[in-house]
Amino acid sequence: MTLLLVFAGWAAGPIVVYAALSHGLRRALPEFLALIGGYSVFVWLTWAALARGAGGPVAPMSVIGPWAGVAVLSGLLYAVGAWIGRDR
Repeated sequence: MTLLLVFAGWAAGPIVVYAALSHGLRRALPEFLALIGGYSVFVWLTWAALARGAGGPVAPMSVIGPWAGVAVLSGLLYAVGAWIGRDR
């Protein structure tokens, strides 16, 4: 089951980054923070399961690394979207 959660976290990453851009365009900061918070909770709970050995061959870093990339890209794209959206 944990392996499916790892794959779901990887699949959700690009969706979260794209949603960050759209939230930035609308300047919807509370919704953006809820999105990042929910994704972070999901990833950290998956990491905790992997750290306890529930993932078999999957290393815990395999979810934290992509999470960090998604967090950075989401923040950047939210800022870009807010900058572009200021003219609207």
